[in-house]
Amino acid sequence: MKYLIEPTELNQTLDQMITPMMLTNEADEPVYINRAFQSQVGYFIDEMPDKLTWFEKAYPDPVYREQVIESWDNALISALNSNDPTIHVVSKIHCADNVYRWFDVYKHIIGNKHAITFLNVDELKTQTNELTDTIKQKDSLLAVIAHDVRSPLGCIKQIIDGYENLNLSDLDIEDLFFKMNNQVDYIFNIVNSLLMRISDDRGRFTEQPESIDLNKFFSKYAVYYKDRLSDLNIGLVLDLPEHAVLTYDPGILDVVCRNLLDNAIRYTAENGVIGISLKKSTDYTRLLIRDTGPGMSCEQVQRIINNTSSLKTHKEMKDGFGLGIILAKEILEKYRGKLSVKSEIGIGTSFIIDITCPSLN
Repeated sequence: MKYLIEPTELNQTLDQMITPMMLTNEADEPVYINRAFQSQVGYFIDEMPDKLTWFEKAYPDPVYREQVIESWDNALISALNSNDPTIHVVSKIHCADNVYRWFDVYKHIIGNKHAITFLNVDELKTQTNELTDTIKQKDSLLAVIAHDVRSPLGCIKQIIDGYENLNLSDLDIEDLFFKMNNQVDYIFNIVNSLLMRISDDRGRFTEQPESIDLNKFFSKYAVYYKDRLSDLNIGLVLDLPEHAVLTYDPGILDVVCRNLLDNAIRYTAENGVIGISLKKSTDYTRLLIRDTGPGMSCEQVQRIINNTSSLKTHKEMKDGFGLGIILAKEILEKYRGKLSVKSEIGIGTSFIIDITCPSLN
């Protein structure tokens, strides 16, 4: 192979480059790779005697390999038609360390010879994919929020619009305000959770742990949800030790518990029971919120445990199901917590809050 400069001088020059580079002859056979190629891609020249061997190593999946070859062929046709000596393809290469990495690959045609550079864009590609996923998640989340908030607002508007045209007794008016209060409570919980999540994303939220008397903390929910519980004759049972103290941020715990209790009340049938209990561990504090609602299928539980709010099904969005639970899960996971769910159709659901701190006295 002939070069414009002596091979040894060329090799020294190419070895100074931080970008992986390969030189091929007129048969597209690799004849030289620089040190950056060896360190970043990992293969040596004697491992790639021809183009086919290189492609088999770089793209072991035959289906993907054919896609890459097709991309190269199309890029070559485009380059020839535009009289451009450079061919460009982005592909995921299987490196010698058994890791796949994204590379921006440029083939420069110099006569009947080729100089191929490999720009590692794996981190950029990963960030781009993550950003795309985040945008999709936020779009889906906004759609879910719009639906979940629109339903209670629509109910409130309907009550207000029809109020003046109805001949209502004091008892009827009290019932209307009770229903509106329930809807406002639900909106408040969702908005409060979102504000905490947004503040955390922007780095504006700081956890402020303090000692929480759990009996006093959970007793307030009996008052807060009194009307909703009594309207359906749902019992709220606290099964906590007399001196149960948890060191945690009360604001975070309140947002999480409001969302879980709100969901439990919404789906627990008349004369049902919601129980709150605690288990002690040397590694964490476990709080359990159980209900006697309709329960969830394994698929619904897996959506909550494994995925984010962006993966709610259309039916779940229509029913207003799960948003509060998923927000509670996301918030907990950012602050030393974990939410797991056990549920059985026709029996009920248990929400398990684990906080990783030996803080129970």
